[in-house]
Amino acid sequence: MNPFDVLQIRPGASIDEAKVAYHQLAKKWHPDKYSGTEKQAAEEKFRAISEAYAAIKSGRVSIQTSEPAARPSGQSGQPKEKSHGDWLNDAKSAFLEKRFDNALSMSQYCFNFPEVAEEARLLHAKIIEATSNDVRGLARAYEEVLRINPNNGEAVTRLADLYLALDMPSRAASMSARAKSLGLPASHKQPQPSVDAQPGGKSVGVTGGILGKVTGFLKK
Repeated sequence: MNPFDVLQIRPGASIDEAKVAYHQLAKKWHPDKYSGTEKQAAEEKFRAISEAYAAIKSGRVSIQTSEPAARPSGQSGQPKEKSHGDWLNDAKSAFLEKRFDNALSMSQYCFNFPEVAEEARLLHAKIIEATSNDVRGLARAYEEVLRINPNNGEAVTRLADLYLALDMPSRAASMSARAKSLGLPASHKQPQPSVDAQPGGKSVGVTGGILGKVTGFLKK
């Protein structure tokens, strides 16, 4: 169920609007006001209201910034609920627009849906690469892609490089062999630092410029 529908507010409503609606509905459906079979129904309603408000408050679904398009004359009914693919496309758009917090929360939301989970995990890895210097965390993100699809070529080739950067030559060789079996190149180039080298000659981070590299993926 769409959280906006649960709270009976327009799609893209502000946090303040959601908060007012939540308090009104929570007061109406608080289980302590009911008994018997009505109490059980109220508990379910109250839980749905609470979950809807939590989803909007956390930013996982508060992503639409405009009113829904006007319907042709004579049409009525509730706005069409978003498909899982719609959520993924919104996450990709947010990434391209550098709204990384929104992109991150939406990609994580898509992890729950098998039909888009692989792409969502791949996008999640790209967000980490664009916003973080955590090479190990980045490697874990690509490993999650391979848990879904062991033959995801982008994850395989990227991990070959990341494992070298992490001084894991055996894993790098394994990824390289897998890439070769898939007919893909493995560059074996360690990621370049996205920030200046730290004192003492130690570099940190992973390559920048990821937005240019993933444009094709995001426009699929």
